[in-house]
Amino acid sequence: MNLALKKQFIKQYANNYVETAVSEATPHKLVEMLYDGAIKNMNLAKVFIEQKNYEKKAEHINKALAILNALRVGVDLKKGGDVAQNLYDLYDYCYRTLFKVSAHNDMTLLDEVLGHITIVSEAWREMPDNFKRVSKEQLDKVKG
Repeated sequence: MNLALKKQFIKQYANNYVETAVSEATPHKLVEMLYDGAIKNMNLAKVFIEQKNYEKKAEHINKALAILNALRVGVDLKKGGDVAQNLYDLYDYCYRTLFKVSAHNDMTLLDEVLGHITIVSEAWREMPDNFKRVSKEQLDKVKG
């Protein structure tokens, strides 16, 4: 098998794996996956800033921006009260700051955003199991 064919096969396998993981995930797990994706893409952007590979940096910053936007849009401000508003504001701040990072290749700001999202991600993972199950039960009701 030639190298190009191997790369195509690996990419297709990875895409299928992600699609399967997303389709079978609970809402709680989906948010966890979004955090993981944002952190991964911001870390990759750091590497590419250091290497002065600005095309790749932009690609990964854009992916992280899209994820932060999805997280921000997914906050239910009507049901979540002050906690939801604070989370929305944090996502919004991180989004705007990451946009500045992209424009100025500012590693300090990138580390700040990465720190905020990492802390929220760790807190999300530590959520008690009974809250995680509620999400699964709600998903099952929606599916019918």
